[in-house]
Parts: sequence; C-alpha cells; structure tokens
Amino acid sequence: MAILGLDAAPGGSFAYAVLDNGTVVERGVSDARAILRLLKRYRVKVIAVDSMSELLASGRAILGALARLPYDVSVVEVTRDERGYRRLEELVGEHFGVFRSRLEPPETAEYLAALAARGAGTAVRLFEEETVILVYRKISPAAGGMSHNRFVRNVSHRIRSIAARIEAKLKSAGLDYDLFIRKESGEITSAKFVVYAGKEVVRRYVRPMRSIDVSAVIYSTPARGSRGPVRECHLIVGVDPGAVTGIAVLTLSGEVLDTVARRGLSRGDIIRYVHQWGIPVMIATDVSEAPEFVRKLAAMCGAALYTPSRDLTTEEKARLVERLGVQVRTSHERDALAAAYRAYQEHRQKFERLEREFGSVLEPGELEYAKALIVRGLSVAQAVSEAIKRRESREVRIVRVTVERPRAAADEGLLSRVRALEYENQQLRKELDALRAEYAQLRRLLEDERWRDVKYRELQMRAESLARALSERDAEIERLKRALIEILINYGTKYRIIHASELVNCNGSEPYGSICKNVETIEEAVARGVSGVPLRQVARLQLGEFYVVDAHAVRELTEVLKKRVGSGERVVDLRRVIEEYRRGLLGG
Repeated sequence: MAILGLDAAPGGSFAYAVLDNGTVVERGVSDARAILRLLKRYRVKVIAVDSMSELLASGRAILGALARLPYDVSVVEVTRDERGYRRLEELVGEHFGVFRSRLEPPETAEYLAALAARGAGTAVRLFEEETVILVYRKISPAAGGMSHNRFVRNVSHRIRSIAARIEAKLKSAGLDYDLFIRKESGEITSAKFVVYAGKEVVRRYVRPMRSIDVSAVIYSTPARGSRGPVRECHLIVGVDPGAVTGIAVLTLSGEVLDTVARRGLSRGDIIRYVHQWGIPVMIATDVSEAPEFVRKLAAMCGAALYTPSRDLTTEEKARLVERLGVQVRTSHERDALAAAYRAYQEHRQKFERLEREFGSVLEPGELEYAKALIVRGLSVAQAVSEAIKRRESREVRIVRVTVERPRAAADEGLLSRVRALEYENQQLRKELDALRAEYAQLRRLLEDERWRDVKYRELQMRAESLARALSERDAEIERLKRALIEILINYGTKYRIIHASELVNCNGSEPYGSICKNVETIEEAVARGVSGVPLRQVARLQLGEFYVVDAHAVRELTEVLKKRVGSGERVVDLRRVIEEYRRGLLGG
C-alpha cells in the first residue's frame, strides 16, 4: 500500500515522499499538479499530513481531485490522536529515536509517511458517505440560428437517455439515491444523482463518460457538519420537496426554530441541516399521499411520517402560518411550516395532557422523551412508563421519598384556581382566534381594494387610448369624405377611375400618358427615360383594385416628360449607377 507524506513548502509548493511497502520510492518538492500525478501513478491509498489546516490552505486542488479519483484515499492527520495534538518532532523522537528541534519540509514528508505506516495519527473525514453522479451539457448553444432549437432538443434527449440508463443500473444494484432534474425553457440541462453509498461502490455499476456535448462525472460529496445531532432536542420537521426544497423545524412545544428553502437538497443535506437543531422524530408533508422523497427521508432518519387526511389548500396553509406569527420568505418555506405545524396540532392535546397530568412527575428531559414516544405512536400512559423506565435504568442508587398528601381545603382551592385559569385561557384563545380571523378578513379586503384600484387605472388608460384612436379615425373619415365629395363633383372633368390592370411597368417603350406602377417620382421617370407618369403622383384615392386619378396632373406631368425627355435632358442617379457598377463587378 502506497502512503504519501505531504508537507507545505515555501512558494506554494509541497514537499513529498512516497512510501511503498516500507521503502521510500520517490521524494522531492513540487506543485499541486505534480502531486496529483503521483496519486495516480502509485495509486496512493493514504495521504499523511502534519496539519489539515495547511492542506486546506494550500492544497484545495488536491482535495478536489480526491473527490473525483476512481478509488478512495484516506487522509491521516499524524500529529493528532485521542489525547489531542502533539509536535511532530516529539513523535519522531518517540518512534525513531531521532531528536531534532526542527525538521525541514522534505524530512517532515518522509517522517509523516513513516508514522502513518506505523498507525500514528487520526483519519480525517473529508467526504460524506454519498456519491454524486452529474450528467450535464458541456457546451452552451449559440443564441439564435436555425439549428438552435434542434440542438437543445437533441442534448436534452441525450441527457434524459443517459440518466435513464444510470437510474436503471442503480435500481438493479439496490442502491438508494435521489434524482434532481434541472430544466431551462422546458428542456433538460442536467441530471444529478445523489447516491447514498461510497464512490468505489458506485463506480462498480456506473462509469464516467465524456462526449462532445454531454458528460457524466462521479465524485464524492464533501463532508459538511457532524455525523449526528449536536443536542438531544426532539423535532418535527416539515418538508416541501421539489427543485427547491422547503424545510421547517419545530420543537415538540410548537416553537419554530428555523425555516429555509434551497435548491437541490438531498436527503443527506436535510438530515445534516436538521441535526444542528436536534433529533428529528417526525417528518411532515402537506399532502395526503407522501412523496417518495419524504417517505425515504423519514425512513432514513428513523422518524415517524405524518400526512394530513387530505391535501392542505393554499388558504389553509396561509392561515396556519399566520396563526404562528412567523414571517416566511418563500412559498416552499410556508408549505413546509404549515405541514410541521399541522402535525404538531394533531398531537397537541396529548402533549398538553402529558404536561398537565405528569409534569410534576417527569423532569423536562423526560417530558421531551415522552413526547417523542407519543409522536412515534405510543399512548400517553405507555410513553410515561417508558420515560420512567429510562430514568430507572440510568439511576445507580435507590432513593426513598415520603410524599405527604396535601390538605383537602388547600387542594380544593388550588383546583378551583386551576379551573379559573383554564377558563380564562380558553376565553383568551377564542378572542385571539376571532381577532386573527378579523385581521385576515381585513387584509383580504385591503388586497381586493388594491386590485380594484389597479384594474380601474388600467381600464381608464385603455379607455383614453381608445378615445384617441377613435378621434384619429374620425379625422381620417372626414378627410376621405371631403376627398370623395371633391371627386364626385369634378368627376368627368378632373378625375377618372382606372383599374389596377391598366397600370404598366414602364421601360421607355410605353406611350405618353401611361401610368407607371414601377416609378416613384417624375425625376426617376426622366432619369430612366420612360414616357409614363408615376402612379404615386397622380393617384388621389385607392378603392380596392381601383384608383381615382387626377387627369389634369397626368396631362401636366406628361408635358413635363415630353419636354425633358424629348430634349435629351437626363438626371443622373448616382446611387443607381454605383449599384449597376457593383453588380457588373460581381457578375464578372
């Protein structure tokens, strides 16, 4: 087994020594890229370091490569054991009888490898027991173009096909996994599998692949947080799964600890996140048929699963969150919090009965434990019995306590006081519920008024726009009426009607008085040497395929053409000359 001793050297480089079967086969000082080549060449199984802080500061490229290697590599912090940290020089003197006040980096690397070979130090957890398989698009399609949509569809189909093959292999191998599909504009751009197994196990069934447009990579998930809960606080966790997963964490007393919504959270991520608050004993969802992700999450952390009798509506979820008085940032957090609070409400009566009847018997920690047992399905009596058994199993000595029965009068007075307080509490709760309902109603009315105000302004602007358009249309109709009256009055003397078929494409061979549809101005007609007049300059009105033509204008323009064209006067159109010259060059 090859062991690599590694120590930071000046200039961002590393001193290294490779120990294989007790013999140093290679040593030196090099950069991170060369160290990566050593890992693959000798198939190193253990990296021995003096301090992880040095590797984290200077060797992040090495740590990133470890996540993608096809086999697992252990990292051992040689100077740390169960008693704490010790100086490397002290360990070298103890194991090898070499006493030095300070070791140089090349010597440090050799001694680190040798000490790791003797079992010194503590292994560092760099990665979770999770492996990521990421199938993604390697290149982005260029914007626009005739082939853009076809390219996106082809790549999306390739990713879907590769993901389906990988999923089939994971199912046949019996490996637990989560699948996250990412889409853009309705097409798949990546598929991410989070497999709850080590990298070496996963690579037995799935291999990385690389092509021109799609790649599949396999790497370990970096370690995040502790492996277990940091404190013994039992929790109800609401989960709203999806592309963005919402999480809400409640205590068994109904206190909201935190809500969050993040993209692409795996079950492992959720459990690690919840463990910073305590132990999840119930996983809740807001739909009657729990999603597979939520069912697997509950089984993974050994918690009970809560589903409502029917799907919670958006209004119900909003009311539940409003009753808590907690501000949430997203709808995912709202749904998760509503699910958790609904689960708490289902068990609230049992919790209150437990506290009321056994609060003086059980300690706070035992009450918390009994609530967790109730959540898991035990009755109040069974939960109390188990909590007392747990206490007895922890006690190492027997304590006899003599309990005096309170006097009847004092007992009756206390009971009356309790009943009065309970009644007052019920009245206050009813008043609070009524105030919350009134507040919600007033809030809805305010929103309705705001909506009506916005719609009124939109309709007012629309009406003003239509009024302007109508005014412009009336003005145009008036103008056309005046033109039509003038034409009717002067028809037969000044105006005449011609059909579109009577228009000609003028090229110079047409008779004088023709009306040209391919000439815009009289100057263009003169320049081209045509005898017809432009339609644009003589037509006064178009009625479908008919034109009302000013006969006087036709005669006047015809006279102008006779004089200017007949006299040989030509207007040179420089733009047309240049265009014809360019076409001649291109044609040549």
